Amino acid sequence: MIRRQRRPLPHEDDTQRGCAINLLIIDQDCLGLSYAWRAVAAGHKVKWFIQPKPSNNLATGDGFKGIEKIDNWVPAAKWADLVITTSNDNYLERLDFFRKQGVPVFGPTQASAKLDGMKALETVPYETFASMDQARKHVEKTSERYVFKTVGEKPLTYCSRSPADMVGWIDRMVARGRQPKGQVILQKFIEGIEMAVSRFLGSEGWVGQWNESFETPGGDVAYFTKESKLGEDTLAKLEETLVKTGHTGNVTLELIIDESGKPWPLEWTCRMDWPVANITLGATEGDPIEWMKDALEGKDTSTFKEEIGCCIVVAHSDYKSPAESSDVPIYGMTKGNKKHIHPQFVKIDVLPDMDGEKIVERPTWNTTGSYAAVVTGFGRDVKQSTERACKTVAQIHLSGMIVRDDIGEELEEQLPKLHEMGYAKHCEFEVAK
Repeated sequence: MIRRQRRPLPHEDDTQRGCAINLLIIDQDCLGLSYAWRAVAAGHKVKWFIQPKPSNNLATGDGFKGIEKIDNWVPAAKWADLVITTSNDNYLERLDFFRKQGVPVFGPTQASAKLDGMKALETVPYETFASMDQARKHVEKTSERYVFKTVGEKPLTYCSRSPADMVGWIDRMVARGRQPKGQVILQKFIEGIEMAVSRFLGSEGWVGQWNESFETPGGDVAYFTKESKLGEDTLAKLEETLVKTGHTGNVTLELIIDESGKPWPLEWTCRMDWPVANITLGATEGDPIEWMKDALEGKDTSTFKEEIGCCIVVAHSDYKSPAESSDVPIYGMTKGNKKHIHPQFVKIDVLPDMDGEKIVERPTWNTTGSYAAVVTGFGRDVKQSTERACKTVAQIHLSGMIVRDDIGEELEEQLPKLHEMGYAKHCEFEVAK
């Protein structure tokens, strides 16, 4: 692995330096601010497009120096030395056109977005239905426990505790107007441990190490590792297929490992994985984006540290609309802790703050939605990484803050079982001192 001279992170030096990359971020879900912020601090030029839609507040990112927000990304495509996309549900046709013109896009293609990599693997039995009503009738008929998923739309997933629970949940979603327009899936429930494996793909194949992760509502535990039995047994088989689609960027396979040690694929994703993408940023030892540009040129210059990472979502206001959850100051940011804090729906305004016992006016992070930030922590094991993330969370404050304090707790029981099966060998819940 090639090691480059490390550039300063945002908390260390805000002075731009080094050879600048022209970075264009095409952001469908208002999630790219931390990448934009860190790229500017590393000396790069950033143009950031946020897709206009009700769930996005276009004021996000206002006040962050050096980030040029644009309302049309197309003219900037040929300006860019690197294009990053945050999702795989819009603009892919046009991006494929620009790819053919030589524009360096680090993200999915139309072909990879449509690719169902799970078809190449033995999957959990499932059935597809045209509507939620048909799915509901199937649950009533079979009286079996299922996992619900959508097809080709924004993810809507639910793991039922019983057939009655699934029927009740479907009724609630329909009553709330959350019925998907397309097909839906009922997947047979399998008892086991959920775990995901991902990796980045460059123009010539994999770059960087495997990333293994464990999802918890409100956060994740994830880490990079050179050896992954789960990755080699599953995702590795799809490298050649992915290269043929022209895909670059992240690929994630979520699985459930049953009691016999057999991994069953549950979900396939050819795009950035959120909020784990913030752990990737925190684990990058060096320039935050230069390795992506190099990957498109067939080189692997990634420098991901292999400490165990934890991320905690910082939300507020019970996930109300952007208009209802905006303009809430985030206090407690310091030069020491902001390297661990990844802004999401945030802008910067001049607001009242305390300087000792004196009220002063100064630039302050201010929310533009309920999904305010993601806090990361790293350590030798799950316990230390979660403690460090929680310590940072305790240093910041915003009105109505919502965070989970149980990220990774299930791993204390699950990791020994996974180790016996040969999985997650790089990760320990607590290393003996």
